[in-house]
Amino acid sequence: MNNRASEILKHIFDKGFDFDATIKEVDELRLGYRQQGDVEKANTSWALMAILRIHRDFRKVHTMLLEKQFYEAWCLLETIEIAVGNLLRNFPGTLNAVKYISMMVWQLQSLYPYKVFMSTEILIKKRTCSICGKKRTIRHHCGHFPGYVYNGEMCYDTVEVAALEGLALVFDPEHKYAVAFLSDGNGRKDQYNYMLLEEVMKYWRDPFMAWHYTTKHIHKSPEEFPGLTDDSMCPCGSGKKYEECCKNDPEGVKHVVYMFGAGRGK
Repeated sequence: MNNRASEILKHIFDKGFDFDATIKEVDELRLGYRQQGDVEKANTSWALMAILRIHRDFRKVHTMLLEKQFYEAWCLLETIEIAVGNLLRNFPGTLNAVKYISMMVWQLQSLYPYKVFMSTEILIKKRTCSICGKKRTIRHHCGHFPGYVYNGEMCYDTVEVAALEGLALVFDPEHKYAVAFLSDGNGRKDQYNYMLLEEVMKYWRDPFMAWHYTTKHIHKSPEEFPGLTDDSMCPCGSGKKYEECCKNDPEGVKHVVYMFGAGRGK
């Protein structure tokens, strides 16, 4: 398996690499090792599958952004972030295989305009371990821990009985999928400005072309914002009304200038 894994990773950046077929191949190996009780090879297969999925999904994010599917790309970025965390928690030695992608995920997320999220408050009444199927409670633990890999399978809680207790608006969510959107009566209305991402995508034509940005803080005159009133949301992006924010700043409205640079890297 180690030789095959090295061969696969050698070609992971090739154009036309068939991720889905390779993932299927590695998954069949993983299942075979599980049946044989070869824990080490089963776990190695799981790690390789995780790396392949992360690379495949990152390429998908790049395509989505080119096609201006911004929210869909945001959700997949969150999926990748979680997958990288799971991989490195179990196999920290794989960092180099996903280091660039992890950095790019953070950079892309930081350019999104999303600030407000919905957070669910759920009361879990019954949950079981995905590895052994035993009921898990505070006082009774089966010995398997969620987020860790056992014989080629990652452990998680299977929630069988739960109740939704409430919803809350938050600014720092545990999970980032639940972005708060407006509604126009016929469904979701995307009120966000994706200008920064659109600017990046003018130049970011290869998913493995590294880029970075720096910021510079300046002030602008209120006259540069037509229609600005005391009750307007402050142009600085603080989420406060203008009267409660930059109106009291003698230098004007706070503004951030983004400066992008590019380089080559994997």
